[in-house]
Amino acid sequence: MKILIIDDSFSFAKLVKAYLEKHLIFVETSIISSFKELKEKNINEYELFLCDFLLLDAENGEHIKYLVDKDKKVLVITAYEKEFIKFKYSEKVIDCLFKDEYKMKDYLIRLVNRIYKNRNLQILLVDDSVVFRKVGRKFLEMVNFNVIEANNGHEALEILKAYKIDLVVTDLEMPIMDGEKLVIAIREKYSINELPILIMSGKEKEKLIRSLKLGANDFINKNFRKEELLIRIHNMMEMYEHLRKIENQIIIEPLTKVYNRFYLENELEKLFKYYSQKSVAMLDIDFFKKVNDTYGHQTGDEVLKNFANTIKSVVRKSDIIIRYGGEEFLIFMPNTTKYEAMVVVYKIKKTLKVCCGVVNYTFSAGIADEGDTLVEMIKLADKRLYIAKEKRNLIIVK
Repeated sequence: MKILIIDDSFSFAKLVKAYLEKHLIFVETSIISSFKELKEKNINEYELFLCDFLLLDAENGEHIKYLVDKDKKVLVITAYEKEFIKFKYSEKVIDCLFKDEYKMKDYLIRLVNRIYKNRNLQILLVDDSVVFRKVGRKFLEMVNFNVIEANNGHEALEILKAYKIDLVVTDLEMPIMDGEKLVIAIREKYSINELPILIMSGKEKEKLIRSLKLGANDFINKNFRKEELLIRIHNMMEMYEHLRKIENQIIIEPLTKVYNRFYLENELEKLFKYYSQKSVAMLDIDFFKKVNDTYGHQTGDEVLKNFANTIKSVVRKSDIIIRYGGEEFLIFMPNTTKYEAMVVVYKIKKTLKVCCGVVNYTFSAGIADEGDTLVEMIKLADKRLYIAKEKRNLIIVK
C-alpha cells in the first residue's frame, strides 16, 4: 500500500513514516511538505493520504479539498482539533487524529492495517432508504470495503445465498421483511460466530436491545457520527478475524495444512447430511515407515506435504481433505458417486511426482458412497483401503 504523507513538519512526518514502516510490512511511504508539491504529484499512485490540516501554502485546508474532490482516501493528523471540526470537508475524510495524543499512533497503525485488509471484505448494507444507502456506501467504500446493497430483508437473504458476505449492516424498520426478522433468518443458517450483524435504528433503544437477544452482534443509533460507525465495524471485524484465526489453529493440521480429526468429528457430519449424493475416499501412502527408516523423519514430513499438495491440486474447491492419521488422508466429495471419485483418485495417482528428488512413492485407496451416516461410509471406505493395502498401489471401490 503506497501512502503519501503531507506535513510541513518534516521531523513529524519522518516519525510517522518510520512508525508505519516499522509495524506494517505492506506499507511504502513518501513525504512531501506543501500543496505545491502535491499538485505536481501523480496522486493516482497512492492509495492513502495522511495530511496535516494546515500547510504553509494551504492555510485553509485547500490540499484536503483537492484530494477529496478527486475521491481520494484521506486521513488527517493535526494539532488543530477545533479548527478542523469546523472545516467544511471534515466529513469527507476517513478520520482525524490529533498530534498531541501520543497513544493515537497505535490507533493509526490499527486503522491503516484495517483499511488495507478491508479490500478483501464484503459488507451487505440493508436499508429501504436509497439516500441512506448511498451515504453509507460512500463512507464504507472510503475505508476500502466492498459494498452490496439490499432494499429489505428478503433481498438480503437472496444476496447471502449468492455472495460471500463478511458483515451485515441492516436497518430495523423496513417494509416486506424488517431487520428483526432478517436477524432471525440469518441466525438459522449462520451462528453468531460465523457472520456478524450490526443493527441500525432511529427508534427506541428497547428494539435495539431486543435485536441483540435475537442474534445481532452490536447496534448503533442512526444519528451516529461516522467515526463511531467506523470504530464499531472495525472492532467487530478484528474480533472475527481473531476468532477465525483461533478456529483455523484448532481445525487445520499444521504440517500438511489440511483439516484434522477435530474438524472431522465436529463439522463434517453437518455437511454429510446436507448432500444426498456424496463419496468418501481413504488414501494411505504405501510403505511409509520404510520412507522414514531410509531417509529420516524430516524427509517423511516432506513426503506428507508433497502428498497433501498433490491432492489439493487435483480435487475441487468443494471437496474436503482431512489428515485422518499418520500417512492416511480422507477426501469427502459432495455430489459425487464412488465411480466419479475413483476417476479423481486415479488423477491424483498420475499427478504424483518424486519427492525430494529421491523418494518415489505410491498410495492405496478405498472409496465408498454407501452408508446412511458419515461413520458408516468411512468404515466402508477404510475396509476397502485395507484390502487395497494387502497388494499395495491399488484403488478399491467395491
